[in-house]
Amino acid sequence: MKKYLKPCVFVLSLIPLLIITYKIFFNKLGPEPVKEISHHTGEWTLIFIVLTLAMTPLKRITKSNIWISFRRMLGLFVFFYATTHLMTYVIIDYRFDWQQIYSDVLKKNIYL
Repeated sequence: MKKYLKPCVFVLSLIPLLIITYKIFFNKLGPEPVKEISHHTGEWTLIFIVLTLAMTPLKRITKSNIWISFRRMLGLFVFFYATTHLMTYVIIDYRFDWQQIYSDVLKKNIYL
């Protein structure tokens, strides 16, 4: 059964990429395309982080090890979507202008 579930999870994890690719090619991004791409990839990064972190509690609740077999794949999708999000910010939005990126990061006051 696990043999068939892993490819299904892989294909389902690619759906956000297919959605944003469809929006790019068919010009469905709206008036601010860079913002749309950045938000889409950022949202899916957070969703995959939550899914990845949910695997261990699901294992404990259900007492089934099948959840752990998906954790690594979901973690790699977190990395993929986070990298895509960062590259959208650096390459498309700021075009490698490191001074402007630096000032933008310093401008945002984040209080922990």
